[in-house]
Amino acid sequence: MHHMSIEVNYSSVAPSALLTEISQHFDFKKNATIRFLKRGFNDTYLITEPKGRKFILRVYNVNWRKRKSIVDELALLAELNEARVAVSDPYRLKGGAFHANLAAPEGRRYMALFKYAEGAPVQKLTVNQAFLLGIETGRMHKYTEGKSYKYAAQNYEVDYQIRKSYARLKPILKDFPEEWAMMVKIRDDFYEQFTVKTIPKLTRGVCHGDLQAENVHFTANNNLTLFDFDFFGNGFLIYDIGVFIWYDHQNKTKEIVDSFLKGYQTQRLLNDTELRLLPYFSTLRALFQMTVYCKLNNGTYLPQWKPEQVAKFVHKMKRWHETEVRKYYNY
Repeated sequence: MHHMSIEVNYSSVAPSALLTEISQHFDFKKNATIRFLKRGFNDTYLITEPKGRKFILRVYNVNWRKRKSIVDELALLAELNEARVAVSDPYRLKGGAFHANLAAPEGRRYMALFKYAEGAPVQKLTVNQAFLLGIETGRMHKYTEGKSYKYAAQNYEVDYQIRKSYARLKPILKDFPEEWAMMVKIRDDFYEQFTVKTIPKLTRGVCHGDLQAENVHFTANNNLTLFDFDFFGNGFLIYDIGVFIWYDHQNKTKEIVDSFLKGYQTQRLLNDTELRLLPYFSTLRALFQMTVYCKLNNGTYLPQWKPEQVAKFVHKMKRWHETEVRKYYNY
């Protein structure tokens, strides 16, 4: 039979083959089982030992992150765990590294094994859970304040994000002048707020980058664990709070956001400038989300996100930026 090799963008590796691969780097109890949990920017698997421990195996996609960036993410998690921040940190594999290579049809992928985060994600946070999540976020930021990682997955500097997003979105919106005008107005708003006067008052550090309900597990007695630092990045720390406010906002009341902020400030006080500019960081997150969708859904790796869909998102972002976000704030 003639065998032809064909180029692959993205393969789904058989879970049993993955278990065999990762078992060369870590000793599991006999008869451990594996199942595919989630496909996203990376693939996530659950490994369970009979009557024993559970592990999360993450297999990074080929074109998503560079090796050095993965190394930095895993180092950050190990450091946060050392600092007693409640994160799902990686296991050291044989040979001492936190990651191993996987030869996939599309090229080299990387694998990492994480502590299992007990509990489950909460669709609708209670006031108390929001408070506890605020505390843990504040504790994380207290540790990462002033730090930066050379190979962070993202750069959340405001100017960088705006320039990058607008450069990507402009050609996509070329047939949508009305929506592009909305985008320009939002950009002008940003540049009015982020000036040589305000920027020095904002604290820099390392952000989680994706602080939303599905990346936090709560147990029945409200012990929580933060995980999925795939979007970790350098920037202003309050970006993470902006992310928290933006995600699933239709399920969040002002009371929930206030409780999160109250918890956060038991660890790290926010100054007036930071509090005033929080809504802008939630808009920045919306902009980032739209840009990432356009980058990935470009018709090569994933089905294309059509310009009409992008234009619709611009309306959503404008409504949020100009009116909806106000209901979470005191002004």
